[in-house]
Amino acid sequence: MSVIGKPFPIRDAREKALGTAEYTTDLKMPGMLYGKVLRSPIHHGRVLSIDTSRAEALPGVRAVITGRDIKPIIYGFGWRHRKDKYALAIDKVRYKGDEIAAVAAVDEDTAEEALDLIKVELEELPAVFDADAALVPGAPLVHDDAPGNIVKAYDIHKGDVDRAFADAFKVYEHRFATQRVHQSYLEPYGCVVHWDPFGKVTAWIGSMNNSGIRLMLADALDLPVTKVRVIQPWVGGSFGSKVTLCNIYPIAAYLSKKAGSKPVRIIYTREEEFYASRPRVSCVIHVKTGVTRDGCLLARQVRLINDAGAYSEMAPAMLEVMCHRSDSVYRIPNVRIDAKLVYTNKSSIGAYRGYGNPQMTFAYESQFDVIADDLGIDPAEFRLKNATRPGDVTTHGWQITSCGLPDAIETVRDRSKWAEKRGKGRDVARGVGMACTIHEGDDRHYLGFTGSNASVEIHEDGRVVVISGEGEYGQGFQTIAAQIAAEVLGVPLESVDVTFPDTDRTPYALGPWGSRLTISGGNAVRMAAEDARKQLFEVAAEKLEARAEDLESSEGRIFVKGSIERSIAVAEAASAALYRWGGKLILGRGTEEPNTTCMDPDAQSNPCSAYSFAAQVAEVEVDRKTGQVKLLGLYTSNDGGNILNTTLAEGQVVGCALQGIGYACTENMMFIDGAQPNPSFLQSGVPNALDVPPIDVHFTDTDDPYGPFGAKGLSELGAPPVAAAVANAIYDAVGVRLTNLPLAPEKVVRVLRQKSTATKGDGQS
Repeated sequence: MSVIGKPFPIRDAREKALGTAEYTTDLKMPGMLYGKVLRSPIHHGRVLSIDTSRAEALPGVRAVITGRDIKPIIYGFGWRHRKDKYALAIDKVRYKGDEIAAVAAVDEDTAEEALDLIKVELEELPAVFDADAALVPGAPLVHDDAPGNIVKAYDIHKGDVDRAFADAFKVYEHRFATQRVHQSYLEPYGCVVHWDPFGKVTAWIGSMNNSGIRLMLADALDLPVTKVRVIQPWVGGSFGSKVTLCNIYPIAAYLSKKAGSKPVRIIYTREEEFYASRPRVSCVIHVKTGVTRDGCLLARQVRLINDAGAYSEMAPAMLEVMCHRSDSVYRIPNVRIDAKLVYTNKSSIGAYRGYGNPQMTFAYESQFDVIADDLGIDPAEFRLKNATRPGDVTTHGWQITSCGLPDAIETVRDRSKWAEKRGKGRDVARGVGMACTIHEGDDRHYLGFTGSNASVEIHEDGRVVVISGEGEYGQGFQTIAAQIAAEVLGVPLESVDVTFPDTDRTPYALGPWGSRLTISGGNAVRMAAEDARKQLFEVAAEKLEARAEDLESSEGRIFVKGSIERSIAVAEAASAALYRWGGKLILGRGTEEPNTTCMDPDAQSNPCSAYSFAAQVAEVEVDRKTGQVKLLGLYTSNDGGNILNTTLAEGQVVGCALQGIGYACTENMMFIDGAQPNPSFLQSGVPNALDVPPIDVHFTDTDDPYGPFGAKGLSELGAPPVAAAVANAIYDAVGVRLTNLPLAPEKVVRVLRQKSTATKGDGQS
C-alpha cells in the first residue's frame, strides 16, 4: 500500500502533546552554568573601558568575559557576504542591545546580578536610524570601512528597458514601503555549549541548520571543524531566523572554557528576542512598469532600499534574491533593478519565511491591480494573460518545468466566486483582491555543494533508520523522510525511524534554504533508500532463487513479481545480510546535488531544479468609520507538485497564511529614535488563533519531474500573497489604495478622508 499522498500526522505530535519532548531549555547537565549577556544601553558608541572585577567577585559567578578576553575574530555568513561581527564588542557598539560582556553563574539570578556589577564606560557617537538618511553624504558611519553605509548594491539590467518604456502604451510608477516584523516562534533562541578539557566544543542548539551552524561556529571560535559538534534537540519553531550563527553560541563556548569546561546554557528572554534576533527586513520599493494597450507586460524598473540594521548577516543574499525571484511570476522581458542594502544603528535582520518575497510581492501585486483597473481588465484575467507557464525561461534565465500558476489563478477565482463579488461591494464596503507568488525549491545562492546527503540503514529486525543532516524544527521533515523511505522499501511507515541531526553522526546537508527540504533532502533520502533496496534485493534474490530485478516489496515483505507465495520478510533478508559469512549491515547512501547554476546578478542563471507557485484571493469587510479591516476569508491554491502528505501540506499553507495575515494587517516592530517601544507578542500585533479567518486550501494538479515522487516545496507559499491580496480587496471594497504596510485602521481612515476631501486624487498612503 502506498504511503505517498496520505494524511499521516506529524511524527513527534505525541511527544509534544504529552510534554515529553526535550527542547534546549529542558536540557540539564552535571555542573551546568547559566549565562547572561550584558548589552549596550546606547545606539552607537566607542567602548572606552569595561571593569568586571565586582562581577567576578560575586559568589556563584564562575566566568566573566568581554571582547578582550576572546579571540578577535570577525565573522559573517557564507559566500558573497560581508564579515562584520564580533561575538562581543571590542571597540564599538552599533545598536542598542549590542553584546558587550557575558557572565556564567550557578543560577540565573546570580548571573543577572553580576551583569549589574559590570561597569562600562562608553563614548556616545551620532547614530542613524533610517536607511534613506544613512545614504545622505556625511551621515554617521555605522562601520568605518563601509563608505556611505552601503553593505551591498546591485545594478541589474536584463533586456532593453528604456526602449520598452518608450514603446509602452502606458507607464505606471508607485512607491511601496514595508515594515520590520518578528518571526514570533514560541521557543526563543537558546543553546547549551560545552568546551571540554580536550578542546572539543559540543553545542546543543535549537537550530534549523546544523551543518551550517557547525561551520560558522568553528569559524567564530577559530577551531578545526572536527572540533565542533552540533546536536539538535526539539526545536520550538524558527521560520528562518535560526538558520545562522547567533552570538550567544560562541559566547557560551568561551564562557564554558573560562569556567573550567563546564556546560553553559544561555536562553534569550522574549524581550531579547525582539531586539537581538533576526526579524524580517523593512524596505522601500519604487516600481515603474510599462505595458501594452492590451495589457502585456513590457518592462519593469525597480529601486529597492533595504535596512540591514547594524550587521549584515544574511541580508546580502536576501537582497540578491529580492532582485530576481518575483520577476519570474509573470512573463516580463525587460528588467532593471537598482538595489541597495544599507547599515543603520538598529538590530540586524535575517531570514523570515518567504525570504524577501512578501515585500516584493506586496509591491508588484498591488501595482498589478492598479494597472489592470486603469486598463479596464479584470485583475484575474490580467494575471492569466501574463502568467509564467511550463517551458518558459524567465528574464533572469530561470527554467520553468512544472508550473501550476494558471491553474491556481483559475481555481481561486472560481472557489472565491470572484465574478459575483468583485466590484459589487462599494455600498456595503466588501471586496475581494487577488495576488500571486513564486518560490524556489533547491535554490543555489553560493558556490560549492548545495545539496543534501542521507543514509538508510536496514537492521536485522526489519527496522529502517533514516539518517539525514536536514533538521526537524516543526515543519515535518522527519515525517516526509519516513514516508519516502517506506515507499521506496515497501515497508510499513511505523517501522521507519528518522534520527535528529548530530554533526558527528549525521551527514552534511546544506540546510533548509528556500523550502528545499522536501525536494533536496527528500531526494537524498529517496536515493539512499533505493541504494539500500538494491542491496536488500540482492540478498533476497539468493534466498528466493530469483533475479533481483524480478523482485518487489510491500508491507515489509519481498516477493517475486507475479508469485506472491514466493516471499521473504525484509527482516529476514536484512538479518541474512548481516550474519552471513562476510556479512554487513545494509546501508544505503544518497547524495542529491541539483544540476543548477548559482544565482548571478550579472548573468543568466537557473538556481533551482523546481519552482513553486501560488495564487490567493482575500475577501474583506471594511468599517468606514473606524478603518477596521475584517478578513472574511482567504482562498489559496498552491503548486507544490505532487503532495506527499496532505495533512502536513495543508498545515504549512494555513500556518504560513496566518503569518501573512499578521504581516498584512497588524504586525509592526516599531522604532522611535532607534529604540523599540513594543518588544513583545502582545504589543507588536502578532495574530493568534482568534484572528484566523476561514482559509480554503487547494493544491494544483502538478507533478514535478525532479522532486521525489513529483513533489516540490510549498512551506513558504502561504504568506507572500496575503498583504497584496488584502490591499487589493480593500481597494475593491472602499476605493482607496494603501501602499505602506501594515494595513492598519488609522491608515484606512486617513486615506478615506483624503479621498472624500479630494486632497489627494488617487487616495494613496
